[in-house]
Amino acid sequence: MIVIITIDIVVLSATLLSDQGPQRMEAPWWWPLVTVLMAGAHCVALVDQEASDLIHSGPQDSSPGPALPCHKISVSNIDFAFKLYRQLAVNAPGENILFSPVSISLALAMLSRGAPGASRTKLLEGLGFNLTVVPEAEIQEGFWDLMLRLPGQGPRLLLTMAQHRFSGLGTRANQSLEEAQKHIDEYIEKQTQGKLGVWEKDLSSETTAVLVNHMLLRAEWMKPFDSRATSPKEFFVDEHRAVWVPMMKEKASHRFLHDPELQCSVLQMDHAGNTTTFFIFPNRGKMRQLEDALLPETLIKWDSLLRTRELDFHFPKFSISRTYRLEMLLPQVTVDGGFPGQPGLNISKVTHKAMMTLDEKGSEAAAATSIQLTPRPHPDLDLSPTPGTEFSRPFLVMTFHMETGSMLFLGKIVNPLG
Repeated sequence: MIVIITIDIVVLSATLLSDQGPQRMEAPWWWPLVTVLMAGAHCVALVDQEASDLIHSGPQDSSPGPALPCHKISVSNIDFAFKLYRQLAVNAPGENILFSPVSISLALAMLSRGAPGASRTKLLEGLGFNLTVVPEAEIQEGFWDLMLRLPGQGPRLLLTMAQHRFSGLGTRANQSLEEAQKHIDEYIEKQTQGKLGVWEKDLSSETTAVLVNHMLLRAEWMKPFDSRATSPKEFFVDEHRAVWVPMMKEKASHRFLHDPELQCSVLQMDHAGNTTTFFIFPNRGKMRQLEDALLPETLIKWDSLLRTRELDFHFPKFSISRTYRLEMLLPQVTVDGGFPGQPGLNISKVTHKAMMTLDEKGSEAAAATSIQLTPRPHPDLDLSPTPGTEFSRPFLVMTFHMETGSMLFLGKIVNPLG
């Protein structure tokens, strides 16, 4: 089972700002995070269609249905994810990485709806959107459509997500900071089923409002591993260190490829329901080359090359969690919509936490972001056998929601023990 949980918390402070007001810390050199290199509207439509086809649930030879509003934002969201991943990899070399691109994007898109003109533009451009190509109304419609389409529940799949606003905080509020923090903690624990553990204390006397975005994914494999075949094996964290981990074993048909250009292997494993996960295993010493090549176009290329193969492989069980402070992603912005009587709130803290567990039955993951204001696999079949594959070195993991083309989770497993 794969279990993934995320939470995003945005903390808003009472400091009043305007779009022309005092400057905060200068935006880092890599702002905006994403520059979408597209020549025009026709190119955007073409690339978006290809990207959505990558994880679309319809068979290859069927007539494509009408594009969903969320498809218009999928490429920018994926590009944003890869840009953020590379920045996190630079900041923490040799460490596990895990975050939910869609959870972060939805939290910041929610903020943009309440921001005045200039700040709203900065937020959306920071998420990778070119407003001269994709109108703001289409972007907001895409995120709203995404919120409606992502949740799903069935016997072998649970995908939930929601957003909640806690306002009326601060020195003039009727409740103490301790009471407000306890209320928020209880909400997060309930919504993520206690999977994210202790939440860091984000509130201060200047905190006026807190926005919480959370997501929980629990999905079983279409082809589960046999737990009786799991046994301890070495996983090589780097050239000098190995750890013993429970290594699962399976012989089954999955989509697989070896990319000679990027010198990596790609394994796609489907979950019950509407999600799928890609595992990318670079050749020894080629992780950096792979990370530099992460682009929406790379996913499209892989999708065209993946073939169903009979595989005999070993794969590590793992359970990891990561917490990030992301307010450095934002330029100076203010937020006033949706908070009556509290114009010009300053974003003082953005926290993102994600957890992912993968075992024989599937995976479970969760994520949350808080902001504090101070295509279905193509039926290609290759019956030729592949050599035994063992995922015993660091690899990348990407989980997608197929209908919407959204990247739910992106990570790098350096040490399966956390």
